[in-house]
Amino acid sequence: MDERSVDAPTDPEDAFLTLSNDLRLEILLALWEAPGFSLSFAELRKAVDERDSGTFTYHLSELVGHFVGETESGYELQYPGHRVLDAIQSGVFHQQGTVGPVELDGDCLECEASLTFEYDTDYIGRVGCEACDERVLEWPFDPGSVADRTPREVAAAFDRRTRLVWGCALDGVCPFCAGRVEREIAEETTESGLCIGVLEDLDRYDEFFARDHPAVVSLDCRRCSFYSFVPVGVVLLHRPHVTGRLWERGLDVRETPLWELGFLIDADAVSVREAHPLTVAVTAHPPDGDPLTALVDTDLAVTVET
Repeated sequence: MDERSVDAPTDPEDAFLTLSNDLRLEILLALWEAPGFSLSFAELRKAVDERDSGTFTYHLSELVGHFVGETESGYELQYPGHRVLDAIQSGVFHQQGTVGPVELDGDCLECEASLTFEYDTDYIGRVGCEACDERVLEWPFDPGSVADRTPREVAAAFDRRTRLVWGCALDGVCPFCAGRVEREIAEETTESGLCIGVLEDLDRYDEFFARDHPAVVSLDCRRCSFYSFVPVGVVLLHRPHVTGRLWERGLDVRETPLWELGFLIDADAVSVREAHPLTVAVTAHPPDGDPLTALVDTDLAVTVET
């Protein structure tokens, strides 16, 4: 028996209209800042500084039941209310930020110049080489990351956040809506360099940082707009039997920034081993020991070859 259910007591349009009033957002913010995310009626009214009791009561009632819960002692911020404020605090709705370019410790694989990180108003974090224009790593990043961090700390946060998003999506769970993510390996097959399937129809893939890789993993959420490609080497980051062997050979993939992991950013580290069924080989070169080659199949299962 299928016991799944998804109730929809509120239309998305109605939910957004509910939040369109300034006083209602102030109520949510007041609860968010309160100890235990809870206040009495009088405390909440005082916190938002609304003198008209009728106006305050009306707008509060519009939030109760979904964004705000009513308790014996007052009112409490509910999970949907937290999510609304989380989105606001991320800055994506109303902020823009810039960082760098700031020099990183890693060197460019093409020309050995120092890599740099920068973040611009298009909400993309970028690691690249200013000397040869090599695009090493690019991924969306929220402007809230810039607050209270030095430029190098922003770069470090970009590394951790990108790992989190990739890892969740590769496990089949959307990092944004928790929907189902379909995952498959797309291989370059044509003279023009375009990849099979949907890649042929996406002009933006021409600008993708791993454009020269012979294969990438496509990620497609079936519920929300999340869709992207990641290097096949990312799969290795989440396989303990691979990361353990690399650690034994002197490469700690958790503490090494993504842009310093050659098996992830270097197209030469990736090759198509078999076409049917598709199998991709990814080779890592740890500092202490022989290279390690892992085979990734169409189900994203990983077998260590050497």
